[in-house]
Amino acid sequence: MLRFPGALAAADFLHRYWQRRPLFIPGGLPLDLPVLDADELAWLATLDDVESRLMITERSGDACQYRMQHGPFSSEQLAALPDADWTLLVQDVEKHLPDFRAWLDCVDFIPDWRVDDLMVSFAAPGGSAGPHRDNYDVFLCQSAGVREWQIATAAARVREVRMGELALLEPFVADRRHVAVPGDILYLPPGAPHWGIAQDACLTYSIGMRAPTQSEFSCAFERLYPGDPVRDAPSGGQRTAPQFYQDPDLASGESLPGQISAETVLRARRSFPQFAAIDAEALIVTLGCVVTDLKAWLAPEQPDEAETEAALRQISCDTTLPVHGMARLAWYAGEEGNMAFANGHSQALPGTELEFMQVLCRQRRLDPAAVALLACGESRNRLLSWLLTSGVLDLSDDAIQNHSD
Repeated sequence: MLRFPGALAAADFLHRYWQRRPLFIPGGLPLDLPVLDADELAWLATLDDVESRLMITERSGDACQYRMQHGPFSSEQLAALPDADWTLLVQDVEKHLPDFRAWLDCVDFIPDWRVDDLMVSFAAPGGSAGPHRDNYDVFLCQSAGVREWQIATAAARVREVRMGELALLEPFVADRRHVAVPGDILYLPPGAPHWGIAQDACLTYSIGMRAPTQSEFSCAFERLYPGDPVRDAPSGGQRTAPQFYQDPDLASGESLPGQISAETVLRARRSFPQFAAIDAEALIVTLGCVVTDLKAWLAPEQPDEAETEAALRQISCDTTLPVHGMARLAWYAGEEGNMAFANGHSQALPGTELEFMQVLCRQRRLDPAAVALLACGESRNRLLSWLLTSGVLDLSDDAIQNHSD
């Protein structure tokens, strides 16, 4: 867990800052986290299945324009970049390099289904994404170099200006500034206007939260329960701002690995009023499928029937299988029944299967001790087959070997 300043504890942070106001946390980072250098990050940005962007700052006197390019990039493109005024950003680093999931442990007081990804950025001096606001909570962790953060109040009178694909804010007048050096963290709630500018070559690790939207819920509900009358509320022809899931009353007791709490379900009803009339089970299933769904290009390859049967035989022979680095898992336990969620799919959990799922979410590997929690027979094979066909377990030879050593 990150180190809060002074006597502040995780419960205090949730009560006073989470989804409310920014907090600068000097020296908040643990010391034993894996890191990338600029060349390693650049290599990731050349890969076809990695989401990457370049933000170019173009200066004219005191004015700045910003231009965004999407990857993948060639090594020649990256080598030709100037000495200043650009930022390379790479999304979902922890999914491509599973060791980097250790960064997510910095925020283990937040439910892990709420964490979207670890984005890593390298900025040359002067590099920036411009003044903007995000629709999600984020922890901005300084790993190398120095970055100045300028922050305006959420109520500041700034307007969005479209600059290509970017929505930037102007005029931007900061009411506070923080200079982040290695080890520092800046927490920002949704909607906080901010502007980060690299003072020298620097690396920043951003732990971004997932905030499902009303539209995501509606699309998932229609897919799972076709014919149900629930729809987005009519807008009278006007474009309305996206409505996001909110949890300013989040409590630290809701952060067991993979847990979707009963309080989360209640918040989903409050966040999306058009779902108030549907039954609890349908809401829970929709919620679990939405928060574990994957970007299409990150979905693990699903084994065919022969590969599934072979993997089931491996499991019976005490083989340890790791959870795939891309996989998203969650579980719910309540009066409506126990349920598991994986990569946008749902499964009922009778009997001891809930404890098994909790262990799988906590350790992210399937080992003989976890399998022993399941009763032998058809129910066990059904659950294991569901995990396999949902792409949860990594069946590559390298992954199995590394977890068997």
